[in-house]
Amino acid sequence: MKKLLIFCAAISAAATLFAAERVVWEGNKAISWNTDVYAGEQFETPDGTFADLLKDDTIKVSVEAKIDAPQYVMTYKAGDSWEWTDLEGVNVADGIMTYVVASDEIAGFIAQRGLIFRGQGYDMTKIVIATPDSEPVTPDPVEPDTLLPGEERVLWEGEETLSWNEVAGQPAEVGALLAENDQLIVTVSAKGTADWPKVLLRDASSNAVGDDILLNEVSEFPYEAIFTLTATHASALAAGFKVCGDGVTVTKLVLKKYKEPDDPIAPEDPAEPYVYTTVWTGDVAISWNQEVYAGSDLDTYNVQQDMFAGLAEGDSIHVHFAEAIDGAQFVLQYKTGDNWDWTNLAPIAQGEDFFGYKVATEEIAQDIADRGVIVRGQGYHAIRIEIGKPKTTTLVNTVATTSPARKIIEAGQVIIIRDGIRYTIFGNVLR
Repeated sequence: MKKLLIFCAAISAAATLFAAERVVWEGNKAISWNTDVYAGEQFETPDGTFADLLKDDTIKVSVEAKIDAPQYVMTYKAGDSWEWTDLEGVNVADGIMTYVVASDEIAGFIAQRGLIFRGQGYDMTKIVIATPDSEPVTPDPVEPDTLLPGEERVLWEGEETLSWNEVAGQPAEVGALLAENDQLIVTVSAKGTADWPKVLLRDASSNAVGDDILLNEVSEFPYEAIFTLTATHASALAAGFKVCGDGVTVTKLVLKKYKEPDDPIAPEDPAEPYVYTTVWTGDVAISWNQEVYAGSDLDTYNVQQDMFAGLAEGDSIHVHFAEAIDGAQFVLQYKTGDNWDWTNLAPIAQGEDFFGYKVATEEIAQDIADRGVIVRGQGYHAIRIEIGKPKTTTLVNTVATTSPARKIIEAGQVIIIRDGIRYTIFGNVLR
């Protein structure tokens, strides 16, 4: 509120000084004299931009900082040699860079020869000339940069072939938008002859963040390489980031904000046991941060494309695990839409050695049946996947059947007892 009052006071003060302002240029120019710090260039104004400029006129430029400590420089061409000379008395406040023309001589030089905007790490969008005793036209203040859940923004477009070079550099203002579960999507138009064609992300200091996406098995292009960010990744990229890789051509970088599912997944009914069938066994170390735990993802489509054939709404999926570290993270994703976007499934159960999900809709069931699931997270081994079908008349098939079973409620949980052994409704032995 204090900042707003100060800004309003500044507008009021400006109105008492100026009654006529004219916009002489509008556009969007990124200013930089070191592209390693920020992607941009110097900007020389077109001929005639400052025609009729006079002493005591004020040049007002709408600017937006793109790095933590931007540098703002206005340069004019002085004397017979047109010597580049930085103007003194340039000020920047509330997104407006201003200069009051100090002399008739300087006014004449600028009117005839224009200005060069130089410096580091800012964008300019408008130039206004304010003449004393005239009506004000104050440049629009810069609005905060935000993205809504589910919204996408194109961060970069072009065509660059990667050979361990860095492209699509983004400043800290974009890095600050990133959060856990957001996606950075890199469009790959082609791959070359490299042994291990790949795409990866690097932070502002050119350190690799997260895992590479290998394209050895990809044969159809364009292809979208999707990086789903963890909280650690988002933090590492907050100061800015770049795209790197080898043996591929990239054409676009998109940020997609995470959105919670519209329809929450209903929990499994404790009164309705499930019959579970094992569809996969193995031992895959799961990790999305190699610095914490050595591992990878498990994409069931790459193991067996029809693993989830016959899956239906209301069915349950259980992933059993072993060797989980303290603070292990368990995530299951499926692939949605034409782009097969990796999308989180909401958990409905977790036991000592498994985490479970219930299929919310027939559409989700069909997507999983056609495209499989991705077992992800941090710090455990996936060892078995089961599909559960609702069963209303008999007991779960993992429970012995030599004597009648009975159900009891204990601490708010349904317990099944058979032959003196206590089971959960999922058929797991309680210890």
